[in-house]
Amino acid sequence: MKGRTYRYMTQKPLYPFGYGLSYSTYTYKDAKLSAVSIEKDQPVTLMFKIENKGAMDGEEVAQVYLKNPNDPEGPLKALKAFRRVPVKAGESAEVSIELKPESFRSFNDRTQTFEVRPGEYTVLLGSSSDDRDLQGLKLTIQ
Repeated sequence: MKGRTYRYMTQKPLYPFGYGLSYSTYTYKDAKLSAVSIEKDQPVTLMFKIENKGAMDGEEVAQVYLKNPNDPEGPLKALKAFRRVPVKAGESAEVSIELKPESFRSFNDRTQTFEVRPGEYTVLLGSSSDDRDLQGLKLTIQ
């Protein structure tokens, strides 16, 4: 899969995963997690606002990716959740997305099982998989 999907790609793609056209522009703000440190069997909730800066009503697809530096053979980032959010022109919408413990699992080649590895993760949110479109929040799993 390396070099074939957004999950492993190091080059700049022409159109990143999740890229789309809209009649409005959106800003993501006030992102926070329900906790900055959790146990490996606990969920965490990501909360943020999407502001429609354009003159037209629209729908934004908010995407949540996870970067796991504790998994050197794993993907650079992986899509874990998304939500289609209608936002009227000039207004904001509050969004809440729960990441369940399964969202943090990665494959262990040695044991041939999925597991949640302790360490520091980065929860990324934005409008596409392009790093320029993403904001990151740190999360520690005990």
